[in-house]
Amino acid sequence: MTHGRDAELRERYVSGVRTEVAIARTRADVAAAHAELAQAGAMHAAGGAASGRIPGVDLFVISPAGIRVQDVAPENLVLCDFDGAIVEGTPGSEGRPSGEHALHARVYAAQPDVAGIVSSASPFASAWAVRAEEIPCVLSSIAEQFGGAVPLAPGEDDDDAGRAVAKLLAETHARAVLLRRRGVLAVGAGVEEAVTLAAFTEEIARIVHLAREQGPVEPLASDVIDRLYQTRQADAAGAAGPRAAASSPRTSKSTTEYRSKTKTSR
Repeated sequence: MTHGRDAELRERYVSGVRTEVAIARTRADVAAAHAELAQAGAMHAAGGAASGRIPGVDLFVISPAGIRVQDVAPENLVLCDFDGAIVEGTPGSEGRPSGEHALHARVYAAQPDVAGIVSSASPFASAWAVRAEEIPCVLSSIAEQFGGAVPLAPGEDDDDAGRAVAKLLAETHARAVLLRRRGVLAVGAGVEEAVTLAAFTEEIARIVHLAREQGPVEPLASDVIDRLYQTRQADAAGAAGPRAAASSPRTSKSTTEYRSKTKTSR
């Protein structure tokens, strides 16, 4: 019995250490994402947010509210659970999370393959969102990345938008979704991929907008879109190899244990 209890305590300790390390790494990744988004012009002033899922637990870190994007740092990011509640007693918990945190929480809860999210009010993508129009699939690069148009998620509040985004991600190939009157939300298997796709979406929004100013634009045929997307996916799978299976961000029951440990240690 004693040995069994010792093993259990040891496992809980190791699990807690792993979680702390994972949180520290994710904090660093998300802070770096904000710097990259600001440099790329995909996030301005205090508009937008980047977040990252903590592997193994139902938690994520997200930028704080009311802070300039260039001032985001690992220690002021806010740790939240998938209900959108702040994990008290952790760095950044004295502040408020970005207003996008409830939306991010809903997407993480519904999409276990998503480990990074970027919400951005980048100019051209936001212009499409304000017009309540999807970005048509008129470029081969759009077909390769998203397998179709960048869709528009209906709904004005976080509940409606969260459900709509989760539904679009589940039913389409899109990894970026326009949010009506808000901007764009991009997701990835990690924070870095979400940043890349947010910047990519802003670029194609600009190109298609400029092209449409010169006249009508014609979407690619559906069979061409399917072929381009499938070819890109096959190439990506071949490059990833067996590492893809090992990087799955599946969660476990240790979230409750971590929250309990954090409260106890305050």
